[in-house]
Amino acid sequence: LWSAAGLPIAIALGRGGFEDLLAGAHMVDEHFRETPLANNIPVLLALLAIWNTNFHGAATHAVLPYGRRLRLLPSYLQQLEMESNGKSVRRDGESVRTHTAPVVWGGEETNGQHAFHQLLLQGTRAFSADFVAVARAGHDLKDHHDWLIANCLAQSKAMLEGRVPDGPLAAHRSIPGGHPSTTLLLDELSPRSLGALLALYEHKVFCLGAIWQINAFDQWGVELGKELAGPIHDELAKVGGRGARHDASTAGLLTQMRRAR
Repeated sequence: LWSAAGLPIAIALGRGGFEDLLAGAHMVDEHFRETPLANNIPVLLALLAIWNTNFHGAATHAVLPYGRRLRLLPSYLQQLEMESNGKSVRRDGESVRTHTAPVVWGGEETNGQHAFHQLLLQGTRAFSADFVAVARAGHDLKDHHDWLIANCLAQSKAMLEGRVPDGPLAAHRSIPGGHPSTTLLLDELSPRSLGALLALYEHKVFCLGAIWQINAFDQWGVELGKELAGPIHDELAKVGGRGARHDASTAGLLTQMRRAR
């Protein structure tokens, strides 16, 4: 994103837009470097994640952006957090003694409220969540945006407080609450604020790797799948001689795939 790989962004936004993106990220870089730990936002986000994952028992972390232009943020953070910190071995080669990265997932809101929020509010799994909202709409539909923000705050409140109703259906309508969440509020959605948001998450992930004593910058789990895919592809394409030996499950799937063709 910040390197030559960001060229398509520069082409799409123009030089000014891309430089604003970098400026927002640089602002957070300086905050992370200069601010004492007690007020350092990436450090605080990392410590919250440690609490939620290693003490509260949250195995998943939901990213809930309230704004269509942020709809791809959960997918971006899935790669950032799980590929960086989805590790079970420390830098010294020893096994970790705690859980590391949770499963990161989420989706555009308010769509999620009619899909998975039922599980979040009344299910049995421990989780944590990030709400991401934008204060200023950036368009003329002010009342629409007010409803979007109202729903964001309402869901955060519901996760925190829950509800214990009266009446014959009280057990079915009860919402236990007590679910941890963090709300990140952008003044507006601009290249600068987006750059700051992404850098904030990057530094959070770095802090988590340091606390868990894992290397956030390798991805050996990804490499294994690539290595195994080559011989399987050759067999599907009928390249070369006899294929590699496979476990019974993979061999059976290959056979079924050939029959289907």
